[in-house]
Amino acid sequence: MNIVEKEIINIDYLIEQFRSLYDSVTPITFRHKNYLEFKNNLTKFIYENHLNQTTEWKLISKNLVIKSSQYMVVEEADIILEQLEKIKLILLENKNEYFWQYIHPIIKELVFVKYNSKQYADAVESAFKEINSRLKKIYRKHYSSPQLKEPDGKKLIEYIFALEQNRLKFENISTESGENIQKGYIQIFSGAITAIRNPKAHENLTLTKDSAIKRLILASLLMDKIDDAIAYTNIAE
Repeated sequence: MNIVEKEIINIDYLIEQFRSLYDSVTPITFRHKNYLEFKNNLTKFIYENHLNQTTEWKLISKNLVIKSSQYMVVEEADIILEQLEKIKLILLENKNEYFWQYIHPIIKELVFVKYNSKQYADAVESAFKEINSRLKKIYRKHYSSPQLKEPDGKKLIEYIFALEQNRLKFENISTESGENIQKGYIQIFSGAITAIRNPKAHENLTLTKDSAIKRLILASLLMDKIDDAIAYTNIAE
């Protein structure tokens, strides 16, 4: 029995699929089965690869909708094809960057477009601000007090992870090991937020790609530890 292999949906496949529509002798309607297959394949591919906030996709999506016109016009097809080629370049620049598998999903969703646009300092700033923002939300939900001014940054971290209080804990702090882990992560969180949260405010106004990757991995570690603390402390986020 011959088994037909399922086509791999990548950007090259999508470009060729669209070219076959574009070069078709017969005019392609927006309800043609081949067009709808291309549209569905492309939309799924874009969202799976976190490209839905790119300028390229925004331009494509404006021309993918089923409009009142009966047929795809040349202007619409040209825009789609041009933007598909630009998306291919974005992916080619990052095709070997397997580090994304180590990036926390919240961080990846937040910084993927900025990173791919080479806005490295902005990507890092967004990641560390999100850590601070996430801890603030937990503080407001579980530990806020009308008598206290809402803490931020280092003070927020020291308050929410305080050893002497029944707040967020990574492990059982009644043991020496657990206490050391709690103290250690307080220092790591505090140092990272203080030193890295706003890289543009320091002397180094730009970041290289390698420097950004290292900082995003650190931000992801801290997000993972917040996950661990939420689970261990057994609170709802």
